Amino acid sequence: MPSTSRRDALRLLGLAGVASVAGCSALGLDSGPNEQPPDALGTSWTPAADSWQFQAADLRNTAQSPHGVGTRPTVEWENHRPEDRLGPLLSGEVVAATPQRVIVAGEFENEFRLDAYDAVAGDRLWNRRVEDSSANYGRFGGLVDGTMYLAGSGAEVVAVDAADGTVHWRRDLGEHVASEIPGKYLSAPNSAADFPALFAATPEIVYVQSPYGIHGLSPVDGAEQWRVYLGRQTENPALEKPYGLAVTDRRVWASYGGRVRSLFAVGVSEDGPEVKRVELPLEFPSTPVATGDRQVALTHDVTWGTRPVETLAVGATSDGVEWQFPGHAGDGAAAYSPLATDGERVFACVSHEQPAQFVACAVRASSGKLEWLHRESLANEDVAVSAGREFRLCRPVVAGDTLLVGYGTAPERERGHGEVLALARRDGGVEWRTDLSVAPQDLLVTSSGLYVGGQQGSVLALTG
Repeated sequence: MPSTSRRDALRLLGLAGVASVAGCSALGLDSGPNEQPPDALGTSWTPAADSWQFQAADLRNTAQSPHGVGTRPTVEWENHRPEDRLGPLLSGEVVAATPQRVIVAGEFENEFRLDAYDAVAGDRLWNRRVEDSSANYGRFGGLVDGTMYLAGSGAEVVAVDAADGTVHWRRDLGEHVASEIPGKYLSAPNSAADFPALFAATPEIVYVQSPYGIHGLSPVDGAEQWRVYLGRQTENPALEKPYGLAVTDRRVWASYGGRVRSLFAVGVSEDGPEVKRVELPLEFPSTPVATGDRQVALTHDVTWGTRPVETLAVGATSDGVEWQFPGHAGDGAAAYSPLATDGERVFACVSHEQPAQFVACAVRASSGKLEWLHRESLANEDVAVSAGREFRLCRPVVAGDTLLVGYGTAPERERGHGEVLALARRDGGVEWRTDLSVAPQDLLVTSSGLYVGGQQGSVLALTG
């Protein structure tokens, strides 16, 4: 059996508690080290409604599609990873889907591979091997105007043609960006070679989040266009580990973990960059989920822990944390999902060792007040929440008027068992459920149907 992937190993943690909220600060407008601010931030661009172009659907990370799955779908085709000369597959995921193709990424020991499948028939269209590093696997910046943006070796950003896998360009951030910044602003080791970065692409700019701050790269060739430093009022010049970006109409939201544990709201006024920092009660904050241009929600970037967290989700503005939602009470180990939103509500799922239940909940995005709760027993499902490698919750997805949620066992095997449920997003009532041959990890909805990805790179296509 393959070992836990490097990315998931960082997320399967025993949580010992989180820090308290310490307030927020508006940072000064004086230039940071080698800062080259942009004229504007944010974008009004939105992905195509018939596609799923980012891991969480869009630049706001809403995990929302206008296309509903109102009736119980059936499996049209499924593909499981074949044996590969690259060695055992460590981890895989479905990263994008359009009406024409579904793109799956798989991690191996020293590199990863992209596979594209025909969205209707399931035939493999192309595959591309990309050199990998242990620090960067799983960082995908979206599928924009036919180009897939992903991390390559070291601190590289790679632009790949989604039609045939051709590499358009590669840009080494360590060489072309980090080399121009003093080492103490880059990372704990003060090294340009250790320059972890996350990114999100638009047609106009590729946003990059690093331990320095926010950078803008040209989508044409990856050349840096501007940078904004975010660490003016932190104890250390470098912001340690970036956890994710959300891009709205007029600002960029960026979350950081480690000792910083902060959310940054970054905008531009006539006087230059405006940066506000909000300290978070989350030790490992997730990627921000924008419920509007002025508010985001976050949870823990942890899939499983040895003890329950005190706070399941928080809502924040640039002025501070507005609400905290404690979640469903339970004891022992616990599994967690990422968040989804329809703009009015924030959705999350959790399962505890005791009582053995699967719980999906909806809270008001504006206040964190519980709106509805769906729970069902796992006692007769041959599920062991206490086994971190044997149980997972998938990302919830808003699909039209339904909320798709799910869980599964044996996620590190090519085939396991899983279930996806459709809940009415207004009251949590069960509309349908279906069994799967894999533990679901990724749910992607397009105009063609529902695509389910497993941790070992399996992909199932379902239609109603």
